[in-house]
Amino acid sequence: MGRIFLLISVLLLTGCIAAGFKETVSAHKGNAAAICRALYENIDTVIDDAGARDYGSWPVKDFPYLRSTRLLASFSHELSGESPQWLVWVDHMADLDAHSRALELRNLPASARNRLKNDVLGELNSCRNLLIMTDLMYPQQHARLRDAVRVPDDYVSWRQLLGLYPITAPLVGAGISAWHDRTRDTFATPLTSLPVKGKLLRWIATTRTTVNASITDERLSAQQISGILKHSENPLGIPLPASAELEQLFATFAPIWEVDTVDENDHIGKIMWEKNEPIVDIDQPTFYRKISHTRFGNHVLLQLNYIVWFPARPGNDIYAGKLDGINWRVTLGPDGEPWLYDAIHNCGCYHEFFLSDRLRLRKDLRSTYFEAPLLPQPAPQRQPLVLRIAHHTHYIQRTYHEHDTDVQSPAATHASSVMMSEEYDALRSLPFDGGYRNLFGSHGLISGTERLERFILWPMGIRSPGAMRQWGRHATAFNGRRHFDDAFLFESLFEYVQ
Repeated sequence: MGRIFLLISVLLLTGCIAAGFKETVSAHKGNAAAICRALYENIDTVIDDAGARDYGSWPVKDFPYLRSTRLLASFSHELSGESPQWLVWVDHMADLDAHSRALELRNLPASARNRLKNDVLGELNSCRNLLIMTDLMYPQQHARLRDAVRVPDDYVSWRQLLGLYPITAPLVGAGISAWHDRTRDTFATPLTSLPVKGKLLRWIATTRTTVNASITDERLSAQQISGILKHSENPLGIPLPASAELEQLFATFAPIWEVDTVDENDHIGKIMWEKNEPIVDIDQPTFYRKISHTRFGNHVLLQLNYIVWFPARPGNDIYAGKLDGINWRVTLGPDGEPWLYDAIHNCGCYHEFFLSDRLRLRKDLRSTYFEAPLLPQPAPQRQPLVLRIAHHTHYIQRTYHEHDTDVQSPAATHASSVMMSEEYDALRSLPFDGGYRNLFGSHGLISGTERLERFILWPMGIRSPGAMRQWGRHATAFNGRRHFDDAFLFESLFEYVQ
């Protein structure tokens, strides 16, 4: 009880957190938990009024000090409140909220920041600890939290209703099937016969610690990777390698980006704000890295995401617009081998899968209102992989290893550029006008990247189809519902080959 009264005294003596908050504290001075909930409510109002909300994770209803992801939500009804896994699960959600709030507060405009005390983040963190202890003290409260941890999908049902989805979805599906056929034809074309409209240029990634060295010198063996994955698992079974190990993993599987370069829109660059709009600085080639996880059987698999940005997808068609980019993802099995690769554009479009010989397509997949996964070729067996990228559309046309016996690569004609690496989270708080601003706006969309296709595809229920969006907000299917970060995405589509 002494600590609770001390917290009340501290909050009362430190004055207002924002305009009007002192009166709120006074009204709740006999209840530290109520004071803390009022603090969270007040700060949420400030953040929302300023348009600084981050959409990379989801608030947990009635638990404003926690946020979740689809992966964490998948554990919600598997855990007992008396188990060590429960505490780790709650801790993950608390860390997500702490990190997101730190970014949101930093992204506030000066007028809003000036209304807050300098140590408001520390007070939020103290309140988070108190509320976790008070709200989750009794077993009956555990069930309430489990029911609250839900992540809504990124489809808008009323749009599907108004758009007569049962009628329009098959029409859209026919167009998707035609694109799948064209893509498979492209991948079946011999590499040396693929058209080149400009110059084939390569972008090669480096690690932070070896800026001028080749990544091939740092490649880990499957046995080493398996050891890292096993020893970095937390009680939930989620592999969380240390920073130095992640450097080695990202270096081991970094692809080479081989782009048919016609103009500056085919150059990989660094995202930044300029005059109130996001641009790509092609003088600073950069790839953004992010780890994620998926569940497969009894395992939680580590995923390495390599994300690049282009200035635009040029042209006069309905798919053209500002900014473009690709997310290449490597999913590692517990044996240390890549079980599959997949890729999307940063709009969530053009999802492609490249399976190793450890996986195959499930035989029990639905056929009605279901978008079949595109498997344009098997995954190459050796590193580093080369990703051949078309000009302007930035479609992936091939994945290959240039020393494979069945590949004739014109690699000797390629000029190469070195890419620096950045954490993907840097995009959630970029320097802007003397402060900071999130690249991603409401619902994780990047304002100004809208495509004309949204006026045609809106009945499928996806917000602004074709627009660039934040990781975790990628709906990847027009027929049916599918998300890039679905915890059971791969398990729902593929099965392990014994």
